[in-house]
Amino acid sequence: AHFIELEKLLGVCKNLKSLLIVILDDDDTCSLNNGEELLRVLIRSMPTNLKEIRFSRKFKFSLENLEEFLEEWKGRHALSMFTTGNDIDDDCTKVINEYKREGVIKNFENLAYVDFIGYITNICFS
Repeated sequence: AHFIELEKLLGVCKNLKSLLIVILDDDDTCSLNNGEELLRVLIRSMPTNLKEIRFSRKFKFSLENLEEFLEEWKGRHALSMFTTGNDIDDDCTKVINEYKREGVIKNFENLAYVDFIGYITNICFS
């Protein structure tokens, strides 16, 4: 249900440049499904001006889904992606570096959770 609303919102917000998504749920079993569904929604509805995505540790996705998303992103603004607490393995790092070389990814950071909370606080309360 949340992703349906997100998709509607993205359809209306065509000039959106940055997207911050945080899920505050302790159920780790849905993390993979959340991440894969998030990438599918972004592929279907991504605003043309979007340049930055920040998402919390509750979003996990397969390497295949990440590659599919980045392939769909080609031809758009280089994307900065920030996440927290996700395990970024060697295969994922290789894919990210490949898309950096191709100019699809501008920046990718896996922030410590404390840094991410600080970032959110600075945006929301400054």
